[in-house]
Amino acid sequence: MKNEKQLLFRNVLRILKPVVRVLLRNQVSISEFMEIAKRAYVQVANQHFSIPNRKKTFARVAVITGLHLKEVKRVCEEDENEVSPPKGPINRANQVIGGWLSDKDFLDQQGQPKVLELKRDEKSFEELVHRYSGDLTARAILDELERVGAIVRVNKESIRLVQHGFIPKKSEMETFKIVAKHASDLLNTGVHNIEHSADEARFQRQVTYVDVPESVMEEFRKYSSEKSGELLRDFNSWLALHSKKTELNQNEKTGRVGVGIYYFKDEEQEEK
Repeated sequence: MKNEKQLLFRNVLRILKPVVRVLLRNQVSISEFMEIAKRAYVQVANQHFSIPNRKKTFARVAVITGLHLKEVKRVCEEDENEVSPPKGPINRANQVIGGWLSDKDFLDQQGQPKVLELKRDEKSFEELVHRYSGDLTARAILDELERVGAIVRVNKESIRLVQHGFIPKKSEMETFKIVAKHASDLLNTGVHNIEHSADEARFQRQVTYVDVPESVMEEFRKYSSEKSGELLRDFNSWLALHSKKTELNQNEKTGRVGVGIYYFKDEEQEEK
């Protein structure tokens, strides 16, 4: 059982890495992610692990998820489309920005964030970081704020705040929304195949070659895009034709189906 869990954990870690990559890119802290994870645990427990012919209870969800009963109740009573801000620490760089925007020691007479000396007096950037980031160094916070474009250098010794928090581009969020939908469909297919017999399995295949030259990779990327596009257009035509049958029978139940084809390149293997 221990070995099986270790194998499960390793594979969950593999799934999470690209997700965490997006979260960190958008300045989502571990405590904020934990709030999302709680919501997922509660929703899945309610949807897939309830006892047939028994009323759903907070206690049942608490037992199988390991969450405190009060936490389960709180999550269940919230809007399922909204995730509450975490009570724990948020992204440290954002905490520093928050202090810069609210602490009167770092505001000018108009209530705007001052240009700060990196280190010199009690109202320096170093002091701001000390107050609002806990044990992290001013250098570490400075590097992160520069990376996301939240500050600009006035000179070698001072900086100005130009971005009041990190706001991801709308185009990035729209792209990630599509990625999330496709990833969810793929994972749901995989979980279905785990839970059902081979006779009920859904199609899930992948073609993989190792030690492929970089020039061939690029050639295959173009070739696979072309052929995948042709196949998907064929699927689209078939579904468009056959979906018209529902017009003949308005009482027939309908649902969402489809086939996803994706190109991948193993970046971790490249790094190794």
